[in-house]
Amino acid sequence: MTAAKRVPARLLVLGGGVVGVEMAQAFRWLGAEEVTIVEQADRLLPTEEPFVGAELADAFADAGITVRTGTGAVHASRPAPDGPVTLTLDDGGEVTGDELLVAVGRRPNTTDVGLETVGIEPGAFLETDDQLRVRGVDGDWLYSAGDVTGRALLTHQGKYQARLIGQILSGGAVEALADRIAVPRVTFTDPQVAAVGRTEQQARDAGIDVRTLRHDIGSLAAGALAGKGVHGTAQLVLDRSRRVVIGATFVGPGVGELLHAATIAIVGEVDLDTLWHAVPAFPTLSEVWLRLLEAERGIS
Repeated sequence: MTAAKRVPARLLVLGGGVVGVEMAQAFRWLGAEEVTIVEQADRLLPTEEPFVGAELADAFADAGITVRTGTGAVHASRPAPDGPVTLTLDDGGEVTGDELLVAVGRRPNTTDVGLETVGIEPGAFLETDDQLRVRGVDGDWLYSAGDVTGRALLTHQGKYQARLIGQILSGGAVEALADRIAVPRVTFTDPQVAAVGRTEQQARDAGIDVRTLRHDIGSLAAGALAGKGVHGTAQLVLDRSRRVVIGATFVGPGVGELLHAATIAIVGEVDLDTLWHAVPAFPTLSEVWLRLLEAERGIS
């Protein structure tokens, strides 16, 4: 999609994950007259907090993007090479477009790099230990970084792993722990979606005593400065017993810039009483941290 030479008048997008929603909105902005997303789950970005999908769907409706959730595809056909493509849905319906983007997952590109010569199955992710050595290779000499490890398929995580391999090969004693603690992720749509750590449901499933805090980003002074009608949501997931942040999700304009503070709070296990003294500048979006911590303390 990023190498496309033209914008189709009608674009079908199969999959409402990160790639699907980013490309759907980008091509709508670039001039596609009709954009339709088909997502089998009941919401967009189904691995994130439920409110994320709802707010993104509202923004897409305003932008003229059709979103069909809770619907899977069973067949795609294009009778003529240059003709329209039709997607048959599992509810018996059909949608037609000029091009179809299939954005329903990724496979490792490891089929023809010689893995079979060292006893590794081609076409599979390369499972690594915390020194990023590929498991199953005699002598533990093969290292792997990036999406091919299957650990956290994000550019910044790949860079992190590559830096660690450099340290390890030069004699450093380090471990790749980031994907076990807090993986920051940003979906570059409008509004942006930024999240790190556990969702509320993931925390509850892990048996953690959870408290969740939310605040409307649009009610901040920075929200008003961003423009009329700007809104969004900031949420922290707290571990009550340890009094630390274990997850954070932000939806709104430019919220990706809020993410590193949340990542530091989670990775550093900064307790809430200490965070209270990390004073955000006025009037910035970071002031949402003050509002969330006030809510935790019962201050309105």
